[in-house]
Amino acid sequence: MAASILAIVIGAELFTNAVEWAGHLLGLGTGATGSLLAALGTSLPETIVPIVAIIVGKPQSTAIATGAVLGSSFMLLGLGVGITGIVVTLRHHKSPSAPNPSPGLKIPASQGRRDLGVFLAAFSVSLLIVPFPFAVHFAWGICLIILYSVYVIATLKGSTPSGKAPEPLHITFHKKPIPHWSLVTLQLVVATAMLIAGSDLFVTQIGRAATGIHINPLLLALVVIPLATEFPETLNSVLWVRSGADSLAFGNVAGSATFQGCILGFIAVSFTPWRLPPVAVISAGLTILTAAYLLFILRNGHSKGIYLLLAALPWTLFVSLEMSLAAIGTSH
Repeated sequence: MAASILAIVIGAELFTNAVEWAGHLLGLGTGATGSLLAALGTSLPETIVPIVAIIVGKPQSTAIATGAVLGSSFMLLGLGVGITGIVVTLRHHKSPSAPNPSPGLKIPASQGRRDLGVFLAAFSVSLLIVPFPFAVHFAWGICLIILYSVYVIATLKGSTPSGKAPEPLHITFHKKPIPHWSLVTLQLVVATAMLIAGSDLFVTQIGRAATGIHINPLLLALVVIPLATEFPETLNSVLWVRSGADSLAFGNVAGSATFQGCILGFIAVSFTPWRLPPVAVISAGLTILTAAYLLFILRNGHSKGIYLLLAALPWTLFVSLEMSLAAIGTSH
C-alpha cells in the first residue's frame, strides 16, 4: 500500500511540473493547461478501469464499469474539491499577506462556467436516457464525443498565455531556463506511468480488501476504486493551490470531471446495458447537485475555501451511509 501511494505522490509532482511546461511551450493559458492537458493525463487510470472491465467481460464487469464512471466524478467534485478548499483556507492563514488579499480560490469566471456547465449537460442527459433503448444510448454516446470536441475547441480559443515560466523541469540536471520538448515529454511519460502503475496497484490492494469483507461490486466501483483513481487529480490540485496556480488546480479537477462525463460517459452508455440500480441513481443525483452547487458558488470566479469544503458533504454522507449499510449486511 505504501509503495503505491509513494508512486502516486512522486508521479503527481513530476506530472504537475511537466504539464506546466507543456502548456507554457504550447502557449496555453493555465486554465486550458489544467482543463485539457492535466485532465487528460490524470484521467488515464479511471479510463482504463471500465475499459478493462468491459473487455474482460466477467460477471461483475458491468457493475464495475458503471460504478467507475459514476463514482469518479462524484468523488472528484465532492471530496477532491473539499480537500482543495481545505488547502485554500490553510494557504491564506499561513500567508495572510500574500498577493491575494481576499482569501479563497480565484479563477476566470468563464472557466468555471464552461467546465462545470459542460459536465452538467453531459452527466444529466446521460442519467435521463437510462430508461430508453440502446439506439438512444448509442446516439447520445456519439453526441458526448461531439460535445467534448466542442468543449476542447472553446477552451483553446479562450486560452490566454500567462507568459510566466514555471519552475525548472525536475529531470533537468543543469536547470536550463527553457527545457527541450523531448525532456518535457520524457518527464510526462515517466510521471504518467508512475500514476497509472501506482493507481493500478492501489486499486488491486483495495479490491482485495473489499472482496475479503464481501463488499458489493457496484459499491466497490462507486466508492473504493475512485479513491485510488482520483487520487492523482486531487494531489495535483493540492500542489497547484499551494503554489498559487488556482486556474490549474480547478481546471485539473473540473476538466477531469468533464472528461469523465463525456468520454467515460460515452463508454458507459454505448458499451454497457446502462441500467442503474437505486444506489447508482442516488449517487448520480448527488453528483449533479454537487456540480450545480459549485457552478453557483464559482459564478463570479471566486469562492472561499469553506464553501469549497462544503462540496464534500454529499459525498461524505453518501459514502458513510453506504459503507455502514454494507457493514451491517456483512455482519448478518
